[in-house]
Amino acid sequence: MTSSSRMIVGKILETILKLTAEKAEVNPQEISEHSLTSESIVNEILDKFDLRDRMRFERRVKVALEAIRLGVDGERISRYLDWKEFEGLAAEAFTEIGYEVYGDLRFKYGDRRHQIDLLAYNGILMLLVDCKHWRKPPSPSEEERMIVEQERRLMDLRDALSLLWRGSGELKEITLIPVILTIYEPRKKLLQGHMFVSVGKLMGALEYLERSYYELRSEVIKVPRDLGLSELVKPLKRLNR
Repeated sequence: MTSSSRMIVGKILETILKLTAEKAEVNPQEISEHSLTSESIVNEILDKFDLRDRMRFERRVKVALEAIRLGVDGERISRYLDWKEFEGLAAEAFTEIGYEVYGDLRFKYGDRRHQIDLLAYNGILMLLVDCKHWRKPPSPSEEERMIVEQERRLMDLRDALSLLWRGSGELKEITLIPVILTIYEPRKKLLQGHMFVSVGKLMGALEYLERSYYELRSEVIKVPRDLGLSELVKPLKRLNR
């Protein structure tokens, strides 16, 4: 696919997301008018990506990810997604590069209750992803508050998983890393060792993270060698009682 054709396809997909943000039906004529492309090209794209049916959650998430792959600005794409679709986009992106994902983890440790929007795990790294569907960068005080909250989640998840799996057969070390995922382009990529990543640059940020994670805020724990992500974290529910 040439760069010009990639641009046209990306523009059509972006238009579809924009038009279906409030209504589920896809109208080729309307897409053509808003994207300034011919209706015949629009129909080709609708058929290629199987977009003739109603645009439900999973389909919109896949369209958003495909548009970003084609070079459409991720921040602009994410503006057409609600918070749940934004989290779905993050989960789909992590899955595509080989991570297991677990959404909306809730657990209690001591007298504190926590919610983690998304966990992503590749067998070596476990990322605690806080998805922020904000339209513009927060103030420095809000950034500080986010870091404090992430720090508490990180430490309590470390202690809770260590407690659950202590003495459980053959163990391996994994590294827990907090990540704050945003729509906007963050003013700072690193703050007190915590990564701020825009969804449009997630792939590049993960390449950096996997190479340089030892430079980031992290905690090392031991967990059973052969368990997947869901098996590792589901027992945390017992701590909610």
